[in-house]
Amino acid sequence: MNERLQPHDLDAEQALLGAMLLSAAAVEKCLVTVSVGDFYRPAHQLVYEAILAAVRANKPADPTVVLAELRELDTLARAGGGEYLHTLMAACLTPANVGHYAAIVRGHGVRRRLIAAGIRIAQRAQDLGADAHGLTEQAVRELEDVRDFELGDDVDTLTVGQFLAVEDEEYDWIVPGLLERGDRMILTGTEGLGKSTIFRQLAVTIAAGLHPFQHTPIQPRRVLVLDCENTATQVRRKLRPMVAQARLQERPIEETNLWLEIRPQGLDLASDRDLSWLMRRIAVIQPDVVFLGPLYRLAPRALNSDDEVAPILAALNMIRARGACVLLEAHAGHALGAGGRRDLRPRGSSALLGWPEFGYGIRRADTPEAKHKRIVDMESWRGDRDERSWPERLEAGGVWPWTEVMIGYGEAWAS
Repeated sequence: MNERLQPHDLDAEQALLGAMLLSAAAVEKCLVTVSVGDFYRPAHQLVYEAILAAVRANKPADPTVVLAELRELDTLARAGGGEYLHTLMAACLTPANVGHYAAIVRGHGVRRRLIAAGIRIAQRAQDLGADAHGLTEQAVRELEDVRDFELGDDVDTLTVGQFLAVEDEEYDWIVPGLLERGDRMILTGTEGLGKSTIFRQLAVTIAAGLHPFQHTPIQPRRVLVLDCENTATQVRRKLRPMVAQARLQERPIEETNLWLEIRPQGLDLASDRDLSWLMRRIAVIQPDVVFLGPLYRLAPRALNSDDEVAPILAALNMIRARGACVLLEAHAGHALGAGGRRDLRPRGSSALLGWPEFGYGIRRADTPEAKHKRIVDMESWRGDRDERSWPERLEAGGVWPWTEVMIGYGEAWAS
């Protein structure tokens, strides 16, 4: 076929493979978008096949594993050698662009197959000595082959019997009854009411191996805190007594279980630079839970429209794709809801309402005790997608900044 008729973009192919070598989330996205035959350069097809081999073996598709797969398949030399894997990674500015790279590579692959099919259809039509009967049907089959290229013949859709025959999977708890791996939560409230302190208490107790509100032992987890509002000095003052309290309860925090990034200057998660900065830390630390916010400090612009908030939510979903819970702090809107009370839903685009599994806001409790104590209600502003045991009411004070208050029979008492 004429080289001029071969659409391709080798830079996009390199960047796509580089993104897959750098990010498990990029691999997951590409597997449902791109096929081996979409790559124009044979060496790139071989690297992609090695990535597929790693995924099928339930291994991470990182450079070390992919290099071993290329050796196992005896295709390392034809794929450009181990050095070429570094070239591929260097070609990717940020894995966040993987969808863009995949669309380019897939698009060129489809165009090449359409051109080849068109040439075959035209050649048959121009052959006056051949029987014209069935030419249209053959042309349709040619185009169907392009449409179904490398999809295979398997139909994976389950019948109801097959679907229900699968045993229910056990919960992969990070905090039993409270947080399952991959959960997303937004916590809102009015300014100065204690959202950040609640998040810090959650972070410290989870890292120490304590239930955040019941203070019973749980398995310690790895936690990353990204504070984009407070200074390092302010965070240290608030964090130090909590870490000391965990030690007093004989649950000292292991050094590698609690990580902190203090960025009072904020971030722009819609930018390649800042997103790459964050995802590299996620890849190295491999946290089970990521606390970050407040939301308005994750982008240098208002997030009032779906288009404005979409890249921020996409970035948060990339963190979740790494197996982490994502807990986001946000300010409540200024509008008044039912009964003239401030609406606790997050300020900005309505897309924020559908993103988390759990959305809660805190407001000062309207009880006699709240007149002389600092007590807040945790109110759900969206329906939970699963059952959880988040507290309904918290009281400030005690050995931890916040203590759960049990509510029953019209009375409240500290648990």
